[in-house]
Formats: sequence, structure tokens, C-alpha cells
Amino acid sequence: MTRGWLVSPAFDLLFISNVGWVAALGIGLLIAEGAAPLQFWQMYFLTTPHRWLTLVLVALDPDRREGPRFFFIGLPIFFLCAMVAVEMHFGVLLCLALIDYVWNGWHFASQHVGVLRIYGRKLGDGPVPLERHGLRAFIFYVILRTAGWSTGWLESDDLGALALSCADIAFGLLGAAVLAGELLAPAARRYPKRIYLASVAALYGILLLALSLRWNVGITVLTVASAAFHAIEYLALVTHYAWQRNAVGSPGLFRTVASYWVLLLAAYLLAIGVLDWLLRSANLGWWVGMNVWAAFLHYSYDGMIWKLRKPATAQALGAGGDA
Repeated sequence: MTRGWLVSPAFDLLFISNVGWVAALGIGLLIAEGAAPLQFWQMYFLTTPHRWLTLVLVALDPDRREGPRFFFIGLPIFFLCAMVAVEMHFGVLLCLALIDYVWNGWHFASQHVGVLRIYGRKLGDGPVPLERHGLRAFIFYVILRTAGWSTGWLESDDLGALALSCADIAFGLLGAAVLAGELLAPAARRYPKRIYLASVAALYGILLLALSLRWNVGITVLTVASAAFHAIEYLALVTHYAWQRNAVGSPGLFRTVASYWVLLLAAYLLAIGVLDWLLRSANLGWWVGMNVWAAFLHYSYDGMIWKLRKPATAQALGAGGDA
């Protein structure tokens, strides 16, 4: 029954394919100011905790620190020094916002491609260039397009608006081609992968359509939904990994933590969410800076610790192919 799924049909549908984003979209559209409460929970209790969780994972789990120790030790120091230098020179960290947004967009796209690759490996699929590069380009474009909508600097010019319309069509067709390529493959055991890809493609496809139509309410709600999708998916992936670590990998503190994972994760989400809300409400600049620091480490470490080409990582994620 669970063949092809990462954990189980119910777990994957709810927390990895995140089909609940459709309901969140409906709530956001039907209720006045519907995006505001969704954004509150997304920001404080999903986005911020999932970023800091990567640092906790690297600190506690020796299996996620495979590779040059210089990077794991040097990156926190490098980013901290860089942010202090920016603060001393410019007086604010606002200039890092563009770097954070672009890097975060690439990170979103890479994570979705990585999860899709896990599903593919469970089916025994080889690398699919259209999925790897096409899906990443499609998602990354939509996220950058959202930034363009928020500023409006391209849409205010007739030539810029025309260029955006052409790009929207081109990247929309690219996203459709990725989905069509999977749907046209032989059907046996492919439902988990297809459902995941359809959910991701539909979310970003509808967001791109909303951007093209300048449907402001839809854009706001779908942007919040995409951020929640990303964070929930990551938390679910780490949960799947923690459950696997009870039986595979080296012993140590993380394996002990993994034995009580669900309870500890719930407490962690609540604690970080409340702390983030309190400190942001107090307008503490140092906490904002610490979150930017954690975000940069989250993007960097995630690109290092989840390499499926490493057999131990693939085994720990159950991505070695189903028997």
C-alpha cells in the first residue's frame, strides 16, 4: 500500500504533496482579510522554525555533517562577519533583502525538485533533465515574477509589460511540459509522484496566472500558501528522516531525539513561533538580523546535507528505490 510513497498515502498527501493548500486558498478568498491569519501562522510557526531547524539538525546529527568541516564551521562565522560589516557600513541590513529573496526563490525551487527526485528514485527512474531543470526554472521564475509584481516597475512600462506577458506564456508552457512529461509516462505505481508534481505545478501555475491577470487578492493568498507549502514539506521531510534514523545511520544525540520526534517537534514549533512573534513585535533589530543569518545558513546547509548522490543520504531518506 505504501509503495512509491515516502511515508504513507495520508502523510504524503497532507504534509509533502500538501493538497491542503487548495483549502487554504478557498479560506483566504472567502473570508475577509483571509490572508492575514494564514500569514501569521505561516510566518511565525512554519517559516521561521523550519529555517532554524536546519541549524539544529546539523548541530545534533553527525550524519548530516559529512564533508569538509571547514564549511560547517566557517559558514556561520562568514555570514555573521559579513552581516556585521554591512550593518557597520550601511547602518541597516535592508540591502541584504534582495539577496535573501533571490536565494530563497532558488532554494524553494531546488527543494521541490529534490523531493520530486526522491519520488522518482523510489520508482527506479533515472535523471530526467526536463524535471530537474524545467521545474526549477518554472518555480524560480514565478517567485521572481512575484517580486516584480510587488514593485510594479516593469509593468508600469508598456514594453516591460509586453516582455512579462511573453515570459509568462513561455514559463507557463515550461511548467505544463514538465507535468505532461510525467503524466505521459507508464502509469504503474506513479501516483505518489504524479500527485506531488501536480500539486506543485498547480500552485505555481495558478500563482503565475494570478500575476498575469493582476489578481491581487489571489496573489497574496497564493504567495502565503507557497511559503507554507515549502515549510511544511521541509518539516515533513525532516520528520521522515528522523523516523528513518531510528534504524539507519550512526548512533548519537539525534537518534535519541528522533525517538521522541513528534512530541519534541511540536514543542519546538510552538516555542520558536511564540519567541519569534514576541521579538518581532518588540521591533528588535538584532533578532531580524539573526533570522537573516539563520536563513542564509539554511539555504547553504540544505544544499550540502541532502545530496541524494550520497548513498547514506539516499538510504536515510528511503530514496534508494522500492523493491
